[in-house]
Amino acid sequence: MFDLTHGQSPALTFPIERWRRRARSRIERLARAWSYFTGRLGADDAQQIMLDCRCPAGWHPLLTLTVEDTLEQARETFADHPDLPWLVAEGCIHVERKWESYNDDLHEARSWAIELAQHYAVEDGITLVRRDDEGNAP
Repeated sequence: MFDLTHGQSPALTFPIERWRRRARSRIERLARAWSYFTGRLGADDAQQIMLDCRCPAGWHPLLTLTVEDTLEQARETFADHPDLPWLVAEGCIHVERKWESYNDDLHEARSWAIELAQHYAVEDGITLVRRDDEGNAP
């Protein structure tokens, strides 16, 4: 049971460490659940809840459309604008509701969300400047 070179034997150490990891994981999940219950759930915790629920729900997405990644791609096309994040978020919401995948890739979904963001900007009187037009601006 006791190994002079390493302290406790691995047979005893591994179950204890496994128990500690499980206990820590359950406490973290309980904290996220409490945040959700009290209406103070942050984006990182919400994403972790979604990841925690994948296997029990039988949900195994191969492509994930995220506002953060789509916004990064949009910033390759448009100069930064304070309204760009919410415009892209709205575009992602619309794409998520309407998207049907027929071997299309995530790039196409992001491109559609960016096109919608541009459309929403026009509707709200917001001017988004294309990066390729920045050098031609007066």
